[in-house]
Amino acid sequence: MIKIGKAGAVALAIWLFVLACFSGFVPVYGEDAQAETAKAGQKKAAPVSARLLSSVDAVVPGKIFRLAILLKQEPGWHTYYKIPGDSGMPTSVKWTLPAGFTVSDLIWPKPLKFEEGGLTTYGYKDQAFLAVDVTAPADLKVGTELTLQANVKWLSCKEVCLPGKAELNLSLPVASENHKDFPGAEKALFETLGNGFTGDIKEISAGSGAAATSSSISVLNTDFKTVKNTDASMVTILLSAFVGGLILNIMPCVLPVIAIKVMSFLEQASEKPARVKLLGLVFSLGIISSFMVLALLVALVKSAGQSVGWGFLFQYPLFVLSMAAVVLLFSLSLFGLFYVNLALGQDGLNKLSSGEGLVGTFFKGVLATVLSTPCTAPFLGTALGFAFAQSDLVVAGIFFVAGLGMASPYLLLTLNPEWLRFLPRPGAWMDKFKQSLGFVLLATVVWLDYVLASQVGPLAIMWINYWLVGLAFCAWIVAGFTDLTSDTARKTRVYGTASLVFALISYACIFSQPEVMLALSGAAQAKAEPVKGTAGELDWQPFSFALLDKELAAGKTVFLDFTANWCLTCKVNESTVINTEAVRNKLKALNATTIKADWTSQDPDITKLLKKFGRSGVPLYVVFPAGKADQPIILPEVITVDLVLEKLNQVGP
Repeated sequence: MIKIGKAGAVALAIWLFVLACFSGFVPVYGEDAQAETAKAGQKKAAPVSARLLSSVDAVVPGKIFRLAILLKQEPGWHTYYKIPGDSGMPTSVKWTLPAGFTVSDLIWPKPLKFEEGGLTTYGYKDQAFLAVDVTAPADLKVGTELTLQANVKWLSCKEVCLPGKAELNLSLPVASENHKDFPGAEKALFETLGNGFTGDIKEISAGSGAAATSSSISVLNTDFKTVKNTDASMVTILLSAFVGGLILNIMPCVLPVIAIKVMSFLEQASEKPARVKLLGLVFSLGIISSFMVLALLVALVKSAGQSVGWGFLFQYPLFVLSMAAVVLLFSLSLFGLFYVNLALGQDGLNKLSSGEGLVGTFFKGVLATVLSTPCTAPFLGTALGFAFAQSDLVVAGIFFVAGLGMASPYLLLTLNPEWLRFLPRPGAWMDKFKQSLGFVLLATVVWLDYVLASQVGPLAIMWINYWLVGLAFCAWIVAGFTDLTSDTARKTRVYGTASLVFALISYACIFSQPEVMLALSGAAQAKAEPVKGTAGELDWQPFSFALLDKELAAGKTVFLDFTANWCLTCKVNESTVINTEAVRNKLKALNATTIKADWTSQDPDITKLLKKFGRSGVPLYVVFPAGKADQPIILPEVITVDLVLEKLNQVGP
């Protein structure tokens, strides 16, 4: 048993009692449905059959053709659209094709709207026909045969829901020409699908399944005369990446961690130059290594056929939660609640007493890099936008140079340690300064909590905040009952107790809460709603291709704001520029439609449009002049009131 004293025992008992109360009213979710599903599964397989179809009878080198998944469903059953609604799961397809082939995003037909039991879902009955555009490499050898494979997963529902999957294969020859003389039914499916449904699902009436009608203007198919595909030299791109990485050091996302590093420089001022150089190099290595990991993630996501942008990790609620937990623990460490020391024995104690350790220094560099990603610097956006469209080797090179740019100030200081003499002399004031930085990190936790709340909703964020409090409590257990003199046996007991309490907290606040689990998986996303401005304010419409195409076809001026709740640059621009009286009055004078493309969570349509404008992330501001849909005015990432007014004056008086 751990000797924790009366006060500690009382505190722990109270906490465990609260957990016990939680477990008493935690809802048990879906047991009956799961039991029925299991019984149904024993009686009969999922009532959906899948086929892999091709729009051609042969692959022509360098040409585009279509592959499609046809899901045939028994009467009464339905599968789901890419936006399933209040429940359900979209059909997913993972393609396995020969080297050199590229595949577009899934092209979806217009779904049906189902309303039952107060829930609204979108999907397909009878059959679903999903296709992709496939581009064959130009170096294919005529006369060979190719094997194309699709791994398909779906969820079909009636009174119960049954998951299904299939591995589909199709063999096609490589020829100098192909034909499209298929049976009428299959040919009609390809012709009817066209470019798929790009409208707003909110405009679909219950039971409506008619083909989508398109306006006379389609943004995705418009050739923007003002958006140039410039082939910048590699030297220019690398210079932009370096300068962009350097600028990240002063972005508000990164300042809390940089403040920690400044504190460590003060501590190192009295140390030996060799020690200072070593710690500076380790911190820089943490930054550069993190940029290389990000490059690897981009390469992996691109290989899976998905589009990514700078800051895309903050679109995943589980990642934001993890960052909130890490920053919270950092803040508690600055308050002196506990220290993380991975070294053992007297040598480790000496290192801890003389300054920060190598492991801690390295991960401060990691944390600074991760927190920097939602703050897209003006110069870095250009370089990364170029990188995401290049080969994996070029991506790695650009990310390396960006990391080097961010690490350059610390490399400079550590390579010239005599400059540290100009820093204030160490003293007792440093401990108070260090504790004050803990509040800066707590402010960062509040910001991350705000981002998470917009992704998961109010009920889930309540349980997540309970979990964060529980995490802090576990850190207190470790700090309260161990110290630098504790032996291994005592540490094992205390850490074991803290781990047990943490497991109970995680069960009560995360794993037993279906709303939280659904939200963290990314399946439950907040629906964008129109924002009606108060007196003098702007009315913002949520982005959809249908709305944008409709307004442009009507000859309206459109102001399109690409933003995200995790993008602090976006929020600063909105509060100091876009929402100012001068800009609001000008937009109203132009009778402009204001549309907000919220990229806080994953949205493939917004990603497509960002890519069309040659951008990899937010913020981005686009003005479509009335009657000139092909001549959009692109604003820079960092804007001013005078700049916005200047661009709007080009539209009209």
